[in-house]
Amino acid sequence: VNADDLGRSAGIDAGIARAHREGIVTSATLMTNGPGAEGGGAVARENPGLGVGVHLVLTYGRPLSDPATVPSLVEPDGGFPVKASAVIGRGRVRTDEVLREYRAQLERARELIGREPTHVDTHHWVQEEPGVFTAFLELARESGLAARPLNDAERERLRAAGVRTPDRYVREFQHPRAIDVAALLALLELIAAAGDGATELMCHPGEPDPELERTSAYAVARPVELATLTDPAVRAKVRELGFQPITYGDL
Repeated sequence: VNADDLGRSAGIDAGIARAHREGIVTSATLMTNGPGAEGGGAVARENPGLGVGVHLVLTYGRPLSDPATVPSLVEPDGGFPVKASAVIGRGRVRTDEVLREYRAQLERARELIGREPTHVDTHHWVQEEPGVFTAFLELARESGLAARPLNDAERERLRAAGVRTPDRYVREFQHPRAIDVAALLALLELIAAAGDGATELMCHPGEPDPELERTSAYAVARPVELATLTDPAVRAKVRELGFQPITYGDL
């Protein structure tokens, strides 16, 4: 159970830590290029049982690389665009520049968490852009880290390159109508019915965070996710269905 956006804000960091200690979250991915990255790294160091990967970013904040060396990735002000639509389907990004920036973010993650990350995934799923996916695959291959595939085709390409992946990736636990306890219990039943194999269930928990609410529409849903992920009925359902909680490091 992987929580995205560690390091995005103090409220998200606190929510992920509690969802791990009191709920079913086993893993998180760290955003390394924002002002909250140090706080996210602290959560990782304080929770050694939490598997921590890298949430590779091209659509938030500024690059860790010199913007002059990654011109296809940045806006005129030197920062990243804020929407995935500026990356996906545009054909504007250079794969070598993406790989340069992704390597910098991976190295920064190592410094922040004080151990080797477990895996890599992408913020806003920008690996849907072919040039980004090529860099994503190469980063995972050269580092030996596991990776999150968004679909069967990506999983096959990653595994063909020797990259470890889960068998399934479930991203239906999001949006206000799909994050209450009843919705998650039903989703867990569906995952169990799919049979044996490793499944990533993505989530976005967080504590109430008025500052984040000013910049992110999903901020108000994060405490709802947190309440669901720590609900006793959800923990009981995980045990009842015989799930083995793991991290990407166990793949």
